[in-house]
Amino acid sequence: MSNKRKKVIMCVVGVCVLSVLIVTWYYPYSFISIHKSYSFTPDPVVVDEYRKDVNEFKRSYEKDFDQLTTGSKYDLTIDFTQYLLPLFEQDWLVSKGPVKMSRKDLDNILFEVKNARKTLLGLITKEDYTQEQRQYLVHSIESLLSLEEEIDTIKTGSAESRKTLKIQFSNLHGSFQSSFMTYEIFYERSQKD
Repeated sequence: MSNKRKKVIMCVVGVCVLSVLIVTWYYPYSFISIHKSYSFTPDPVVVDEYRKDVNEFKRSYEKDFDQLTTGSKYDLTIDFTQYLLPLFEQDWLVSKGPVKMSRKDLDNILFEVKNARKTLLGLITKEDYTQEQRQYLVHSIESLLSLEEEIDTIKTGSAESRKTLKIQFSNLHGSFQSSFMTYEIFYERSQKD
């Protein structure tokens, strides 16, 4: 093979490798990306506020849970909440630093959201709530359905740029916070009787 031909081949290979690297950088979930992951960095002020809200709720909930285990009255809402809390305490939600989000991570998050929705659906059939409490529970289930849709949109958008992914993950982060607040309202209303 001549030197000229080797140089042309090396040049073509170099351009191909460079193209793949550029596509991987700008379109992290594209079908030709090497590492199909995106590094999401949430707003630290938002994370601080969210952590504070979750921790306040947990302190209140833990008192209720202690009374549940020592008291004679059984409350399914209190019992089921222990299975829902991990959904709202995921590392990517409470971390101020960058968190790598691969498609597998999105699958795991989606799995958790679906399980939480099934748990809440179980509450509808097993507990006797007032009309108002039932409405808040339905809103909480609807917010989980919205989360599922948002996660699916991110997972299926293989041609999304980094800029678009930043917006989508920021929106998803906010939707998780909103979903938590919706559940928190339902929980507080369910404990008023």
